[in-house]
Amino acid sequence: MDLATEAPPVSPELFAFTVRLATRAGRLAAEGFHGDLTSERKVDGTEVTSVDLAVEDLVRKELAAAFPADAVLGEEAGPRAGTSGRRWVIDPVNGTRQFTDRVPTFSCDLAYEDEHGPAIGVVHLPMSRQTVAAGRGLGCWLLPGEDPDPLEALRTGHGRLRAGGRTELSGARTQAHNIAGWPESLLTALHRRVLLVPTGGGVVDVLAGRADAWVIAGPAMAYHDLAPLPVIVAEGGGRITDLTGAPVLAGDGSVLITNGALHDAFLEVVAESGESHEARALLVDAHPGWAAEGVSLTGELLSALAPVATRAEHIGSTSVPGMAAKPVFDLQVSVTDLAAADAAFDAPLAARGFVRSRHERDHVPAGRDDDPARWAKRLWTRRGGPGPDVNLHVRCAGSPNERLALLFRDWFRAHPGAVPAYARFKRELAHRTADIGSYAEVKDPVVDLVAEVAEAWAAETGWRP
Repeated sequence: MDLATEAPPVSPELFAFTVRLATRAGRLAAEGFHGDLTSERKVDGTEVTSVDLAVEDLVRKELAAAFPADAVLGEEAGPRAGTSGRRWVIDPVNGTRQFTDRVPTFSCDLAYEDEHGPAIGVVHLPMSRQTVAAGRGLGCWLLPGEDPDPLEALRTGHGRLRAGGRTELSGARTQAHNIAGWPESLLTALHRRVLLVPTGGGVVDVLAGRADAWVIAGPAMAYHDLAPLPVIVAEGGGRITDLTGAPVLAGDGSVLITNGALHDAFLEVVAESGESHEARALLVDAHPGWAAEGVSLTGELLSALAPVATRAEHIGSTSVPGMAAKPVFDLQVSVTDLAAADAAFDAPLAARGFVRSRHERDHVPAGRDDDPARWAKRLWTRRGGPGPDVNLHVRCAGSPNERLALLFRDWFRAHPGAVPAYARFKRELAHRTADIGSYAEVKDPVVDLVAEVAEAWAAETGWRP
């Protein structure tokens, strides 16, 4: 859902309400920044603190009182259904890692969407007491102070943001975010053409003319991270897409924000640097909640995809206790006919945030002379919610690739002593490869070796899928 053209302006009073609610949330977050923190790691590998939970609870209660019919999507407490056709999106502490490290650059973000798309976006920086806020048709504003008056800004025009007019790509000041996870091809291509600098104020700097572009690549951004941005950038005279040029809220989780004039030139550089700009493989330690989350996800999908789906299993590294993994759940759904799955699965999966992949065949292990058609599958992926990130592999019941996924999982579960060694290999490989595609290409032959050992174990023990 990105900004619609020719949509009516939002109410100034609603805009003011949203700004004031975000700044109230910021005051609570600022108090917590200097206090005692408790935190834990979520199943997606990210951290959540007691302050995240308290801030989101505050915002949810205020929204429930003021707009009980509106839907709510929050980072921590998930979705609340509504009946109005409108939705609020909450990121209570955007930058939790900075927050727990006592780095005062986190923000409290709030977005409002109506039947026309993104309508209001607010990014409040509690520690610097600055608020970037935009309402559709009302402009984009930098509002100083702990308790700014957005209606006064609308009346006076003070603090209005407008992107700069640079038209020359060479040397354009470009802030780079999440650069540790960037693929080398993207880093090299941009480094040769523009001036890459670390992220400073991000979208604020672009709209204030202090930067010409902001690029976010690497691990995909979640929907709640992105929700305030389309209206902020559009009202500030800039342009926002993902790195392929797709609408950012429906894109691949990457972000390109420019002053507008440079946008097409940036997209050309990105396109010329290669067909794919996959993130580097970033692994996290095993989480004790992965098993329960896998049960929940497979149960939900089996219910939604029956009767075409006959079985759903949690597979991959997150299904093995103690195994370091990318914080993405690999799930397998078994069917009797892939063509039937094509027709039946798209709609219910799209409603749950999944996107169909063009990848329709698995790697055939070395030494097997199988017809590659026997390793056919369908793949849907979800990144950035709702819910955890997922790779959903749909395979034919009884096929060799369905069997191998279950054997690989069960062999490691039966041999916990092998888990630390395999995890160390994966970490070293992730460090040495440029992107997820290269990581998978090198890992596949090692998986083939593990499969050979697992096949011998299956023969000895009588294991069956």
